Amino acid sequence: MDADGIDRACENVRALGFEPVLGAHARDARGFLAGDDADRAEDLNAALRDPAIRGIFALRGGYGTMRLLGALDYDALARDPKVLLGYSDLTAPLNAFAQRAGVITFHGPVASAPMSEAARERLLRALTTTDSMEPIITTAAPIAGGAASGPVYGGNLTLIAHLCGTPYATDLCGAILAIEDVNEAAYRIDRLLTQLRLAGALDGVRGIAVGDLEHLDIVTERLGGLGIPVVAGLPFGHIDEQWVLPIGLDAVLDAEAGKLRFAEAAVAD
Repeated sequence: MDADGIDRACENVRALGFEPVLGAHARDARGFLAGDDADRAEDLNAALRDPAIRGIFALRGGYGTMRLLGALDYDALARDPKVLLGYSDLTAPLNAFAQRAGVITFHGPVASAPMSEAARERLLRALTTTDSMEPIITTAAPIAGGAASGPVYGGNLTLIAHLCGTPYATDLCGAILAIEDVNEAAYRIDRLLTQLRLAGALDGVRGIAVGDLEHLDIVTERLGGLGIPVVAGLPFGHIDEQWVLPIGLDAVLDAEAGKLRFAEAAVAD
């Protein structure tokens, strides 16, 4: 990542009231990746194992976290839970840690993203309060009605689909699936959703929460007849004012109210 982006990320972290500590290889680059796989995995593992570090914020998204999944220390986060925050490409480790370590992770802004005061306050509440999480609300009409409950998993649609068939595929049985994506052609959205259906990944899903995602006509055609509530237009994904989505936290998806409601806090005392 370039120096300006790192400086901006550090400023954003300080504005949240935290002191940034960069990974040893945060400034590395290798082709289209932010350094060697082993170095990137070790940076993350070192933060996971350090009791003085209480939160790990991704500097940015892009592509490359799938390459690290086999080298990450899931037990370290299970032993010492701490905040793990990011979105887009971070979907892969967020869901892997949530399911393998049994912790709540956070689908939300990367550290280098511009953040309004309202977004900053919302992020702080999500990461630090022991009160119940705020509901995520849309005014859009539901794609399919009803209500359902279960833990929330998902994030970036491309990552969720491409993990199918791997040991790190997200187990969605009994879950509320959250999906978002950006700049994808209509046929690609169709292909990703069809892949999930053909793989059987949606067989046990209880409800689907759709964030920032184009081509809702295709979403309606592919998901509207599953017999579960499907709600679109929720404010998470590749948008400036995105809300924080707690991965692994139990929620109720109420299609008629256009609301994803959480019964508890994402962080403990």
